[in-house]
Amino acid sequence: MTNKSYILASNDNDILHILEVINKDENDRTSLIDHPVLIGSRAAKWHIPLFRDPNDWDLIATISQSISFINIVIKSNAIFKYIKLIYYPGSGLKIVGKCIESFSFTGRNHGNPILFNIELVSDKVDFRKMNPNKKIDDLYDTDEDDDDDDDGNNNEDISIFESFEDTKPKTSSLMILELCHDIKDKIMFPLISSFLCIVAPLKILEALKSSHINYPSNFQKNITDLHTLRVSLGYNITQSFCSPQRDEPIEFMLKTRIMETEIIQKAEVDLFMTNNEEFFDHNNELSVQRRIPHNDIHELVKYGEHPIYESLKIDKSKALIEKSLFEKIDYQTKLNCVKEEAMTIALERYLIPMVSKNQETSYNLALARICTTLSKGLFCQFAIDNYPKLLNLDKDLLSIAYDIIDKYPLVEQKKQLSSMFDPETQIIFETIKPYTKEILSFDEIHFYDGRVNRTGIEITSPVDRYVSITAIVTTLYMTSEKRNNYWSASVVILPSDELEAVSNIDYESDDESGAFDDPLNIHPYYNLDGKKYIKLTSKNVFTFNSYKDRMIIRAKSADYVANKLKIPDVNGDLLFKYVLCYLNPSFESFNKIPPLGHHMDKLIAEENISNIAATQHPWYSAWIYALKNKQLKAFHRK
Repeated sequence: MTNKSYILASNDNDILHILEVINKDENDRTSLIDHPVLIGSRAAKWHIPLFRDPNDWDLIATISQSISFINIVIKSNAIFKYIKLIYYPGSGLKIVGKCIESFSFTGRNHGNPILFNIELVSDKVDFRKMNPNKKIDDLYDTDEDDDDDDDGNNNEDISIFESFEDTKPKTSSLMILELCHDIKDKIMFPLISSFLCIVAPLKILEALKSSHINYPSNFQKNITDLHTLRVSLGYNITQSFCSPQRDEPIEFMLKTRIMETEIIQKAEVDLFMTNNEEFFDHNNELSVQRRIPHNDIHELVKYGEHPIYESLKIDKSKALIEKSLFEKIDYQTKLNCVKEEAMTIALERYLIPMVSKNQETSYNLALARICTTLSKGLFCQFAIDNYPKLLNLDKDLLSIAYDIIDKYPLVEQKKQLSSMFDPETQIIFETIKPYTKEILSFDEIHFYDGRVNRTGIEITSPVDRYVSITAIVTTLYMTSEKRNNYWSASVVILPSDELEAVSNIDYESDDESGAFDDPLNIHPYYNLDGKKYIKLTSKNVFTFNSYKDRMIIRAKSADYVANKLKIPDVNGDLLFKYVLCYLNPSFESFNKIPPLGHHMDKLIAEENISNIAATQHPWYSAWIYALKNKQLKAFHRK
């Protein structure tokens, strides 16, 4: 579950104005710290040269420091490619953006863009909660007359956000600034030589990484980072790993950070369900294709006479294991208990349904689920703390899977599966979903006298944390001067690092009217007057244009991009299905429906498209047909 966030401003001038408004609320403020604090992988790389290469700059800064940062960038030889001020109710304010050397826009050598994420902090104003007497629009109030009444007794509370009180707990970011007050380690922000940042110490970086380790997004990257930090701190030097004994202020900061993180993104598991079967059905939005019960698979991977979990329950009907019993067993038995569960999940969800034939990959995916979405508390924490020692798979799971497939026919599903996808496809979708992150906002597309909608997702490879792909769907609609309807849609699926290259290309616009401007340069808008595509790119997997009595659909295979994810059995066909299933694009929001469905029905009647394809998203059916026939052209009556 993700809480709603609000983009307060999306250009440097508006952000500066809002920050100045907030700055007035920090009356009689004192300087918390001389410089912003650098956290995240960039700070870890400063301490540990062999740490992975960072992607961005994560900072914690005061309002005045953030104002200074923006002003310095504006005055320097740099420019904001984009910048946004985002408000997360219950969590706080962030500035996210990208800056780049300004001369790089004049040619094809674009320089190195700098991504940044600034978490705003104050000891006077609580950014987690707005004043109930104020609203977001008040941030844009330009009324400069804020003097007191003549008698000096104006008691109106003009603060946009609530003020901190002695009884109100501090934010984790404020605690971090206080913990870093005397730190001497510093680094210069690139492009702007006068902006110094304090480098957070490793103990704080380890705690911050621990605060969001339970979430599936980028888990493989995060768990590797966490244990790299712990090794550098000497936490994992004993034979049996455990949660580190942190300094009390850092431990308190961590607990606060965890609560703040849960406000933004929460993963809840109810371990008091009726039984194990109900527990695993609940945690599988796309139903498992089950040949034998979950507990029977445990019997096939056990290390002793009985599965270990059986001795750790008081109530045998519950999925919950007893903490006191788990703590009493020896260290190796604890490891084996987690491994038994991971092997069972790997068999049930990936190997038996033949979603994957790679037992190591399936086991790693199952282990990641134990650390994130399938459990919480002691069992989950033990798996996280001991993750490096759990990675060794010492049983032949493929042989067990084949034996189950041969001996046990498929039982009837308890739940009615969606008619859109077969069970195998749904399980593959489940494999991808934990690594999918929705893109919450895009720079505005300028389309004169038309309506535009854009959505997108980023999928990180579960087997290579440095690889991700981006899928973006764009739809637009307009009515010409002669009252003819025009529809256009595109699906772009490409490696995420290539999206940057596409968006930076300085096209010589073919659209002299200036009626269409796409900041990402990925939507092939069709110029009605010039009768040609504008800014057509090679990254379009699917394009649809319909105007007057004509409809044109173009398609391209997505196999190349799908292979980048390195997910077993995920090809371009399944990837395109997944994108359409996740984003579910349509023209319904425009209250006008193009004649695509009519043509699909006609092709089915002519047996050019199978009835099976007809149960899919209509764009998928059109994509399949266009792939086989180069493109789809159709004419319809007005």
